[in-house]
Amino acid sequence: MDRKSQDKVLRAGSTIIRKDDYPQPRIKARYVAGSDYRTYEKYKTKAERDRAFAGLLKGDKVISD
Repeated sequence: MDRKSQDKVLRAGSTIIRKDDYPQPRIKARYVAGSDYRTYEKYKTKAERDRAFAGLLKGDKVISD
């Protein structure tokens, strides 16, 4: 999805999340159109992050990048 399409989704009230591994496992999120991804939460292991990611995706207003 390109940046303009992401901005439309964000203006509709959704949140876009993605996984990141550097410098440590974390989830990054975009909340507001025109902003960059920000760290949502940091985790000690990738498995812990992946479980949290799956849980977040169960929400109606959360989508994955």
